[in-house]
This record gives sequence, structure tokens and C-alpha cells, in this order.
Amino acid sequence: MFTGLLFSAMGVGTFASLSLGIIAVIFIEDLGISRAQLGLAFAVNTVGAAVLSPFVGRLTDRIGGRSSLIVVALASATSFVLLGVASSLLVLLVASTIGAVAQSNANPATNKLIAEDLPAGSQGIVTGIKQSGVQAFVFVGGAIVPAMALMWGRWSAYMLFAVFAVGLAAVAWIFLPRATADDGVAWVRDSSRLPSDIWWITAYGFLLGFGGSVTVLYALFTTERLGRSVVVGGAVVAVVGVTAMPARIAWAHYAERRHAYRLSLIVIALLAIAGSAALIMSSSSEWWWLVWVAAVLTGIGPSSWNSVGMLGLIVFAGPSAAGRASGVVLFGFLIGLGAGPPLFGWMVDVTGDYTGVWIMSLVAFVAGLVTVLLWSPQERSSEAVS
Repeated sequence: MFTGLLFSAMGVGTFASLSLGIIAVIFIEDLGISRAQLGLAFAVNTVGAAVLSPFVGRLTDRIGGRSSLIVVALASATSFVLLGVASSLLVLLVASTIGAVAQSNANPATNKLIAEDLPAGSQGIVTGIKQSGVQAFVFVGGAIVPAMALMWGRWSAYMLFAVFAVGLAAVAWIFLPRATADDGVAWVRDSSRLPSDIWWITAYGFLLGFGGSVTVLYALFTTERLGRSVVVGGAVVAVVGVTAMPARIAWAHYAERRHAYRLSLIVIALLAIAGSAALIMSSSSEWWWLVWVAAVLTGIGPSSWNSVGMLGLIVFAGPSAAGRASGVVLFGFLIGLGAGPPLFGWMVDVTGDYTGVWIMSLVAFVAGLVTVLLWSPQERSSEAVS
């Protein structure tokens, strides 16, 4: 039950923004907006979540993971309803803003619950499972949302997710234990400095977020450039999700058991670079199938870095500062994730081509690799998990 709640919270908390990429063509046609405007909606969600994250992280340390998780579920439900009925860019932006509240709370809430309730040694597998919730919803969304939207309108798919989110809030309210912070015990603001490891993870997260934000264009690229259907475009995104689910669990388990946080992030950056290269090659008609290879590499690579990053911050920051550290890392990651889509959408609008976007993504991943190669984790962090 505990792990399932964390898994579901991560899924609903991040799906509002990710769904924009899954049915990008439908939003563009229904609302009469450009790719850059759709990218703006994605950016409002992710950058808004980034701005909120440091505040939300501290608030989570104060009110506890249970209350924060309920906020995630209810904010997600509201965002889904608005995305389903949106008929203008303005409503789409409002939905994205409310979705930012959910997204900014998702990791701090779930990380706090893990730090509060699980001992070191058993945190890795649970962190991997809960982080795979994001990709599980990408897979399910990529598989069913385009088809439902084409048959009954996008409102039908979003209402289904909204009902699920409300149910999640109810289950969390009933079954999650009230943490000490929830019981009104005096809370003391933690003003101590975060370990330097948190800032290295933040920098890496920014670069992987920026480079990885091209995922929002996968479905659009598949339909526009490669000439495939909307359903096939959604399937490409679904492949990212289905491969990232086991990858996130495996990466977190390996990193904890081997204390291999840095090594794991190095390999993930290399996989991201390989994925970008596959995308560049897939633009050629005879190599179009490489988009599927890119989707797999994205799933096991950059889309899975969060499980290692989130586990690392739990270990390095400790239970008392898990929420605050989550807010800092998420700020960097979401700024990168939000900055990319408007820029990338504008580039495609202007040039009519995706190659420049894939190259820019590749450069970001190379910079991420350099960053993690320069990072030297503090020895005491490794000892903390021994």
C-alpha cells in the first residue's frame, strides 16, 4: 500500500505536463495554437514547479509527507479537469499552472515519506519503484490517451485521470499515518547548509532536464517528420515509459547496493548521448526506425536519472532535510525541463526541421557528463548508507 501510494502520486503529479507531448497534435488542432505556444504551456508547468520547489520542499519538512501527497493528488485532479475542457490557450495555461503545484510537491512529498518511514538499505528499491510511477503513467497515457482522444475527445481521457487522482487523495487520507509534523508538534526551521553533493546533483539535473525535455516533441516528430499516425506517435512516447519503469527501479537498487551514485549518473549520461545520436540519424527516411531505438535509450537513460538523483539526495541530505534538498534539486531539474520546450518548439516553427533540436539536446547531455565526471562525492555520504 505504502509503495503503491508513492508510485501513484509520482504518476499523477507529473502527468499534466507530460500529457501535453503525448497528444500535442490534438492540442494544436483543437486550440489553434503553435508549437511554441504549446511549449509555453509545458514551460509554465515545469518552470512554475521549479520556482515553487524550494518553498514546497521546506513546507514539506514542516507539514509532513502525508499532507503534501494529498495536495499532489487534488491539484492534479483539478489540472486534469481543466486540460480536458480547455478551449483556449489561457485555460491551457491555467491548467498548467495548477499542474505545477502538483509537480512541485510530488518528489518532496514522496521523498519525505521514504526518509521518515524507511531505514537505509531499503530505500533504494522503493525510490526506484515510486520514480517509475512517472513513466508508468507515460506508458499508460501514451497507449490510451491518443486513442480515447480521437474516439471520444480528450476530455474523456483526462476525466479518467482526474477520478483516479481524487481516489488517490482519499486513500492517502485514510491509510497513510500522520507524521509528527502533521500532529502540530513545533517545527524548527533547518538553516544548515546542504552538502555540496546536492548542488552537483542539481547541476546535473538541470542539464539532463534541458536535454531530456525534447521528449515532449517525440510524438510530434513521429507524426510530422516521419509521417506516422497520432497513435504511433503516442506509442513512441509509451516506449519511453515502459522501458524507464524497470530501469528506474534497477538504477536505484544498483546505486544503493553499490554506493554507485556517480557511476550510475555517468552511464545514464552516456545513454542519453547515444539516444540523441539515434534521433539525429532517424531524420533520414531509411533510418526512421531509429526513433524506436532513441525511445528505448531515452527510457533507460535520461528518463531514469531521477531515481538515482532522488535516492542520492535522500542519502546525502538525511531525513531532516530531505524535503529541502528535494526542492533544490527539483528547482534545477525543472528549470532545465521547462526552458527547453518553448525554445525547441520555436526552432521547429522557424526552421521546419528537428535536427537542430536534437543537436542542442546532445550538447546538454555532453555537458551533463562533464559535470558528473567532475563531481567527487563526499566520503561521509557513502558511510551514511553503509
